[in-house]
Amino acid sequence: MSEPFARGEDHPACGICPAKRLPREAFVVYSRPSRECPFDPTDGFRYTLDDRQPACVHPDRVGLEPDRIAPPPGADPGAGPAAAPGRGRWRRWFRGR
Repeated sequence: MSEPFARGEDHPACGICPAKRLPREAFVVYSRPSRECPFDPTDGFRYTLDDRQPACVHPDRVGLEPDRIAPPPGADPGAGPAAAPGRGRWRRWFRGR
């Protein structure tokens, strides 16, 4: 087996990061935590939903660029673009001034 990507006890990667136990080609890197890569409490690691590939969610700590971008919090990946909340009310208030 190849060497883990993040080596050494002083590396800033999280304790559960796949970079501390797997080579770079064996895990994906998300831009941040999301529902697409949930934490699995049975073994304490994060995996992708579709194929259970190990996932890192702190690219800045491991020094990598994300290869998968997490959707905004609360966004439904199947929904289309949503209007900004309260935007119309703000325009009406501003026009009245």
